[in-house]
Amino acid sequence: MVFKHVYMGRNSEDRDEYACTIVNNNGHDVGHCKYYKPNIYDDVVIIEFINIGYEHRRRGYATAMVKELQSRYELKWDYRFSEVGRKWYEGLLKKQVISD
Repeated sequence: MVFKHVYMGRNSEDRDEYACTIVNNNGHDVGHCKYYKPNIYDDVVIIEFINIGYEHRRRGYATAMVKELQSRYELKWDYRFSEVGRKWYEGLLKKQVISD
């Protein structure tokens, strides 16, 4: 699995914004995420969203994305989740992939 990070520039809220595409071992894009740095002074990022293609869900790609970001940054959450996202987030907590 490969993660392709791209700097998108400053957003309307004056934050550095990034996108990351997840490419599986077969070379197919399986999903992407968008995240931003709330300030330039530290290595904190907040995930705006993670979107995994329907046919690739429940295979660990979103969790792998979180681990990828954790390896580079201090990860924070804004706690605005879809219903499915909330269940996934709670699963990450339960499995101790993340801490609250």
